[in-house]
Amino acid sequence: APLEVRPHASGASLAEHGHLREAVPLIERITVREDCRAIVNELLGDVLLIPNLGSGISLWRQNGFCGTFVTPEGDIISPSGILTGGSGNGSDRSLLRNRREIAELAEEVAKLQAELQEEQESRKKAASLVAQWDEDLLRLRSQLHLTELRINGLRKDVERYEGESRQVGERLKALHFNRENLAAEAAEARDKIARHEAEMKTVEDKEAALNSAMAGDRERGDAIRADLEEREQALTERKVRLASLEEKRDADRRTLTRLEASLVDHSREIAARKADAESCECEAQALALQIADDEEALQDLYTECETIEKTLLGKRDAQQRQEALLRAREAEIREIKKLLDGQLREGTELEVAVREIALQIENLRRNIQEKYGADLAQLLPDFRPLEEERLTELVNRLEKERQAVENFGEVNLLALSEHEELKTRFDFLTGQIADLNASLDTLQKTITRINTVSRQRFAETFAGVNQCFQQVFSRLFPGGRAVLSLTDENDLLETGVDIEIRIPGKRTQSVTLLSGGEKSLSAIALIFSILLYRPVPFVLLDEVDAALDDTNIALFNRLVKETADQSQILMITHNKKSMEIADSLYGVTLLKQGVSTLVSVSLN
Repeated sequence: APLEVRPHASGASLAEHGHLREAVPLIERITVREDCRAIVNELLGDVLLIPNLGSGISLWRQNGFCGTFVTPEGDIISPSGILTGGSGNGSDRSLLRNRREIAELAEEVAKLQAELQEEQESRKKAASLVAQWDEDLLRLRSQLHLTELRINGLRKDVERYEGESRQVGERLKALHFNRENLAAEAAEARDKIARHEAEMKTVEDKEAALNSAMAGDRERGDAIRADLEEREQALTERKVRLASLEEKRDADRRTLTRLEASLVDHSREIAARKADAESCECEAQALALQIADDEEALQDLYTECETIEKTLLGKRDAQQRQEALLRAREAEIREIKKLLDGQLREGTELEVAVREIALQIENLRRNIQEKYGADLAQLLPDFRPLEEERLTELVNRLEKERQAVENFGEVNLLALSEHEELKTRFDFLTGQIADLNASLDTLQKTITRINTVSRQRFAETFAGVNQCFQQVFSRLFPGGRAVLSLTDENDLLETGVDIEIRIPGKRTQSVTLLSGGEKSLSAIALIFSILLYRPVPFVLLDEVDAALDDTNIALFNRLVKETADQSQILMITHNKKSMEIADSLYGVTLLKQGVSTLVSVSLN
C-alpha cells in the first residue's frame, strides 16, 4: 500500500445514524503511527466494532450504514450482509478462534510428535543397549564357562600332582633307606681309609718328589699367568673403549636417520616455499655479500678440517699398528695359555694316575688277602708276568663277566614290600572278578526271563491288536480287509510288522502304494485298534483328518464318537464336520498384530 493514499468519500458518520450508538469505530481502539494513519484510515475508516454478532445483525438490518461491522472475536459483517468468520449459531465462540485453537493444537501435536520421535529414538537406543548388554552377558557367561573348565583342569592337575607327590614320598622313603645303607658303607670305607693312610705315606714321599719338580713349573706358570692377567686387563680396557665407540657410532647412525627424515621434511617445506622465492630476491642480493664472507670462512674451516683429517689418519695408522701388536700379543697369550693348560693337565693326569695306581695296588692287595688269605708283599718275589695271549683272554673274559653283571641292573631293595602290595591287590581283583562273574550270571538269567516274558506279551498283544485292526479297518473301508503280519516270526524281539491291505475294488497291496487319504485312514485304523485293545484315559490327535474327503470324514467321526465313550479326546482340526461332533471348541484369533485371544464355544 502507498504511504500517500488517494482520499475518497467515507461512509456516513455515527452522528447521522442514531441506532449506531453502541458501535465504536475500530480505528479508535488501535494505536497507529502518524506516517501510517492515512493508510489505516483508508483500510479501517468505515469499520465499526460491535459488542457481539447478534447486535451487528440487528444493526445491519436497520440499513443506512455502508460500512463493515466486526466483533471482538473476529466475526465480520460486510456492507452487503455477508457474514464471515462467525460460528453461525449465535454462540460467543467464533470460527477464527476455533481455527486459532486448531493451529495451536496442531503445534502441540507437532511438538508431541517430535517428543514421541525422540522417545522412540531413545527407545531404540535403549533396545540396542539391551541387545549389547545381552551380548556382553552371553560373552561373560562363555568366559565363566571357560573359567569353570580351566578350574576343572586345574583340579585335575592338583589331583595328578597329589598322586605324583605320593609317588615322590614313596621314592623318598626308598632313598632314605638307601642313604642309611650308604652311610653304613661309608663308615666301613672310612675305617678302611684309616688303615690305608699309613700305607699311602710311602706314596706321598714319591709325590713329594714330583711336587718339588712341579713347583718350579707352577712358579713359571704363575708368572706367566700374572703377565697374562695384565694383558687381559689391558685387552678388556681396549674392548670397553671399542664398545663405547660402537655405541657412539650407533647413536650417530640414529642421529643421521633422524636428520635424513628431517631433510625429507625440509625438502617438502622448500617445495612449498618456492612460490615465496621471488619475493625474497631483494633480500638474497643483500645477503650475497654476507654469503661471500661466509664462504671465505668456510674455506678456512675446510682447510682446518683437512689438517684434522690428516692428523686423524695418522692416529688411525697408529691405532692399526697398536691393534696388530695387540693381536700378536693375544696370539702369544693364547699359545702360553695352551702350554700352561697342557702342563696343568699333564700334572693332573699324573696325580690321578698315581692315585689310581695306589688304589689298584691297595684293592689288589685287599682282594688277594680276602679271597686267598695271602700277603701280596710276600708273593711279589715269586711273581711271573702272564703271556700276552693269556692276558688278552683273561681281559676278554673279565669284560664279558662285567657286562653280564651290569645287565642284571640295580638291586630293588623294596621288592619284598612291592610283592606284598601286588599280592594283596591281586587277591582283591580276583575277588572282584568272582563277584562280577556272579553278577553277570544273575544278569544273564534276568535278561533271559525278561525276554521270555516280552515274547509272550508281544505275541498276545500282537494277536489282540491284529484282531481289533481287522474290525476297525472293515468299518472305515466297508468291504475291505487288512491283516498285520510279522517279518520274522522266529525272533519276536527283533521282528518288524507288515500291513497287508485290500481296498474294495482293488487287489491286495502294501501301504506304500496307497493314496494319501488311504494311508491316513490305514494309520487311523491302526491307532484306534491299539486304543480299542487297550484303552487310555487321554488321546491327542493333530490334524489326522487333513487328507480325508467328506465320506471318509463321516466314517472317521463315527469312530471318534465311539472311542470318546472310553477316552477323553483332544483333536486339532480345520475340518468343519469334525468340529460338529465336538462337545467344546477352542480357537485362537489375532485381534491385532502381535496380540492373540482365546475363543471358546460349548456345544452341549
